[in-house]
Amino acid sequence: MFAACGGGGSNSAEDEVVALPTDGILGELPKVVAEFEAAEAAASAKYDELKKSNPDKANEFWKEYINQGNATKFKKETLPAAGKTLEGKEIPTEIADGLPLKLEKNFTLDDKREAFTSALLTADANQQTPVMNYTPVAFDADGNAIATGRSTNWQSLYPIKEGKQMSFRLFISVSDYDAARWARLQKIVIMDNKSDAYKQAEEQIKANKDAFKNKGKE
Repeated sequence: MFAACGGGGSNSAEDEVVALPTDGILGELPKVVAEFEAAEAAASAKYDELKKSNPDKANEFWKEYINQGNATKFKKETLPAAGKTLEGKEIPTEIADGLPLKLEKNFTLDDKREAFTSALLTADANQQTPVMNYTPVAFDADGNAIATGRSTNWQSLYPIKEGKQMSFRLFISVSDYDAARWARLQKIVIMDNKSDAYKQAEEQIKANKDAFKNKGKE
């Protein structure tokens, strides 16, 4: 959480949220998520602080905060509204070297923050072709991995033959720790999840989450 993990108080957290760009592929989505997460974290931190000296006052504060309905409004109104602005937007898409796939189109977003694409198998292949391993990975403008997706129909590809279609899905799930990267989303790469490149992507995603969690604790 921005406030809870920042170590420098809410001002630095608020500054980070304000600084998030809104002119990227995902528009306002990363920023509105970051704003909500920061508000939740600040409220939680205030509750914890009050509880140390005055538990009754802390409980009163928390009850008032819950009664404001911020979480419900965010989930039912703010987030869906942000998702609807993304419908039809394309995310530049690539296929990693060596995969027997031909891209049919870029990942394209619907109004529920899901991105889909499809690709064709380019040649007859033996039964060992690991189509179940082909996985989309989102990257920011600095080449850092943000999140992974999945293939949706690999079971139907057997026996593997040229021209069969693979479908892929990547759900845009923005959180506090990756909002800054989603704000600078640049592309999605379909790769083999047993490859070194994919393993490095997973390590980057974990490192980003850990760094955010531990920020300000040094």
